[in-house]
Amino acid sequence: MILQAGAMAAAAWFIDADPGKFSDDSAAIVTCLRNSARMSVKGITVVSGNVWARDGSRYVRETLRAVGRHPPVHLGSQRPLVHTPEMAKRQGELEFAGAFGEPEPQPGRETAVDWLIGELERRSASILAIGPLTNIARMLEKKPAIAARIEKLVIMGGAVDVPGNVTKAAEFNFWFDPEAAQMVFASPVRKILAPLDVCNKAVVDKRRFDEVAAVDTPVARLYRESFGNGYPGFLTKPDARTYLWDELAAAYALDPSIAVKVETRRLDVVTELGPRYGAVVQGPHAVEVLLEADTDRAWEMTKAALIRK
Repeated sequence: MILQAGAMAAAAWFIDADPGKFSDDSAAIVTCLRNSARMSVKGITVVSGNVWARDGSRYVRETLRAVGRHPPVHLGSQRPLVHTPEMAKRQGELEFAGAFGEPEPQPGRETAVDWLIGELERRSASILAIGPLTNIARMLEKKPAIAARIEKLVIMGGAVDVPGNVTKAAEFNFWFDPEAAQMVFASPVRKILAPLDVCNKAVVDKRRFDEVAAVDTPVARLYRESFGNGYPGFLTKPDARTYLWDELAAAYALDPSIAVKVETRRLDVVTELGPRYGAVVQGPHAVEVLLEADTDRAWEMTKAALIRK
């Protein structure tokens, strides 16, 4: 399902992501790029999260080569604002430690924050943030007035009324950099959150995996290899399942009509190190929370982008 937008000019967007080796970030990026009638992707900034930012930059360029599209890619924050691998080790057993579980490479030259500021000064745009919010927080901290140039910020992250997926309390993106998530929540930017509450309902099982894996295109081959032999391992574990995390946020950014239930909540993020580090709690900041969505449509949008030649 590649969306059509008639003669209207495509909206300007930036994507901030933490892509692993063809991860949900990668599928979300492909979906956005292949719906260019609705979304004009002006650039992609990379942040550490699933992997270190330097590795993520390499993975996103691999994805772009497969798609045949080459928007600017800028390297962003190597480490979160406060959180460190040493702090993560003190938190006990984790479902997934992301970049913290891998050796840290030498950081490259970080250009994402200054580049985003410069681009937003030239044009108002929206941002799809599908990784930890470090780059966005640093941008808002460096130039608070830039918030007025952000039309909306669609975020994949957090667990509002459901358990987390890295600890019992926290979703991975918010756990990796809670201080950044709290700073973004406190900003005046319009924020739309796609948390685990809705993403947990967007299940990808072996049947759906096969719909993509059966197609022989460069992107579908990357998807088959990564989702088949990496996480969640569909080729060796037929009962495995994963979810539309970043893909669901991308589908909403492209077509907000997939939303079935959105509530404005007053929220905050726990930044005290402990068992609730990174948890979303009641607080003072207004956030639009996507709680129900047409997940079948979101899958069809994702699938159509992945199998397109």
